[in-house]
Amino acid sequence: MHQVWVPAPWTMCEQNGSIPDLTGASHWPALPSGKTDGSEPTVEIDPHTVHATVHLPEVLVYEQPDFGGAEARTNLNWHFVGEWWNDRISSIVVVAGYWRFYELGRYEGRYWELGPGYYRFVEDAGIPNNIISSFQAIGW
Repeated sequence: MHQVWVPAPWTMCEQNGSIPDLTGASHWPALPSGKTDGSEPTVEIDPHTVHATVHLPEVLVYEQPDFGGAEARTNLNWHFVGEWWNDRISSIVVVAGYWRFYELGRYEGRYWELGPGYYRFVEDAGIPNNIISSFQAIGW
């Protein structure tokens, strides 16, 4: 007998997520050389002796105000949050980075930008309730 994993209905669709572009943008952390233009570093780095932690942008979205209902945690861009999540996001926690939330899929329509913080109700941040259809990390 085959067992097939079926995601919960509130799971974001994997095909809609993409990894944020962390290269070549001036609003991302500087490269080890201090450059942010994506050119080669001017400092030699030995990967065997340097240990670093990379912190990615991270966001949690919730179905209900006050961080209630279904929850999704991600550090991916979502050009469409999926049928279940579409127009259902009511509260947000921006753990790290700066995020842009769009009223339409494919990063179209009106948008609102949020930085790190707890947003108990999206309307308190100026976002109409149950309108978000896509979002992406825009900075660090």
